[in-house]
Amino acid sequence: MKSVVRMVIAFSLLWGWRGSEALAQEDLVARAQNERELVVYGTALSAQFEKFAELFRRRYPFIKTQYSRTTGEALTSKILREVAARQLSADVILINNYTHRIFMKKNIITAYSPPTAGNFPPGFIDKQGYWVGFYLVPYAITYNTKLVPKGSAPKSFDDLLSARWKGRISLEREEYLVTQAHMQYLGQQKALEYFKRLAQQELMLVNGHSNQAMLLTAGEFPIIIYSDIARTEELKRKGAPIDWVRAEPHITVLVSAAITREAHHPGAARLFMNYLASDEGQKEVLGVDKPPALPKFQPEYLRGVSLFPADWTLSDSYEEYNKTYREIFWKGQ
Repeated sequence: MKSVVRMVIAFSLLWGWRGSEALAQEDLVARAQNERELVVYGTALSAQFEKFAELFRRRYPFIKTQYSRTTGEALTSKILREVAARQLSADVILINNYTHRIFMKKNIITAYSPPTAGNFPPGFIDKQGYWVGFYLVPYAITYNTKLVPKGSAPKSFDDLLSARWKGRISLEREEYLVTQAHMQYLGQQKALEYFKRLAQQELMLVNGHSNQAMLLTAGEFPIIIYSDIARTEELKRKGAPIDWVRAEPHITVLVSAAITREAHHPGAARLFMNYLASDEGQKEVLGVDKPPALPKFQPEYLRGVSLFPADWTLSDSYEEYNKTYREIFWKGQ
């Protein structure tokens, strides 16, 4: 008898929870119908966002979704300018979680947890609800297969310190976040020692990851120390003679979504966050050649790969760290 009572209580609680969730969703839809607009700022290419948002637009045709895209630093500057002028238009911001930390401390974004937030593991969603992972940018040592036979490729980051790679390794000129996360992985003292030895390898500094990948493909240098795995896989499918090394750590930057505190369309913004964090939304990320933040939808090439997500609190000391980075890697350049 007691077991029956427990089952009835459990069923009632579950039904009540699902019922309240459905009512909350209906309320958001009603609010969004009145708002009729959604403004998103982001760093993803416009074509990628449009493809990702297609299902959202079909589901909520009454919401006019506008997207404004620019690169990370330019987008950050734009948002800070608009906030200072009290003219921020964005309802949702899609940028790396490292930058969202800056926005949180400046009271620009607000916490919101979608109903499916519990599906994301620690590191891929903020436990306080300030951001939700959108897609991943995992990094790995990458090489030109025409210049470096597979059997001769470096098998670890320590291998890059070998004399044979001197003058043959490229580093993105402002690789601040990835190297700072690498430092966190190794520990400060060990990382500083490693970076100083790496800098003695006469690194080829290049501005921009896309430019760097193009030069690697063209054979301008044989190795990139930190290169986006997803981009490498995309270029490989197009016939580029490049591949990446399964060597930890695979530092992973999260492009994430957050709602602005002064959002003009808060209902539509929450509906969008719910979509982005849902199984359907995360599956759509695969269609734009990006690894979804939700691990169960990661592409085959990342299966079994241990990812090390960059901690958003690293931005608390970014000015001090960036100075150290420049002193190590820009010296003599």
